[in-house]
Formats: sequence, C-alpha cells, structure tokens
Amino acid sequence: MDDNANVVEALQQIANALGEIANALVGNALRGAKDQIQKIARMKECGLQNAEIARRLGTTANTVNVAVHSLKRKKKTPSKSKPKRRALG
Repeated sequence: MDDNANVVEALQQIANALGEIANALVGNALRGAKDQIQKIARMKECGLQNAEIARRLGTTANTVNVAVHSLKRKKKTPSKSKPKRRALG
C-alpha cells in the first residue's frame, strides 16, 4: 500500500474508535432516563443532532424537533410554584 492508503486506513480506524466512544457516552447518559423526552434532552446534551437522535430512538426527526422546542420553552418559563412577593409601600 502507498502512503495515502495507509493514511486513509488509519483515519477510518480512528473514526470507528470515535464512533464507539460516542456510543458508549450516549449509552451512559441515557441510564435512568424514564421517558423519551428525558432521552432526547440527554442526547442533546451529548451534542447529537436531531436527526441522529431520531435514528437512535427509532422515531421521526419531527418528533425530536417538537420535543427539543418544548424543552427550550420549559427552560425559558419561570417556575410558577412560588409566586414572587412584591414589596409594599
């Protein structure tokens, strides 16, 4: 093999190893996730794109897009459990 072929083979091996590491990290992040929305949130935290999340969960990209939008909206909405007190006077 020539040098270019050796480089290509080495890069393919590196890409495969990185893919295995990424799969392990995602698998670890999903431990304890009880529902699909938690799984989606954790995969987004791992840096996965919506299409990749959909592929891994066996759902559509649109389902993931809606869930991500819902998660973003929940982050922006302040908790309504404790009303803010206004100063009198």
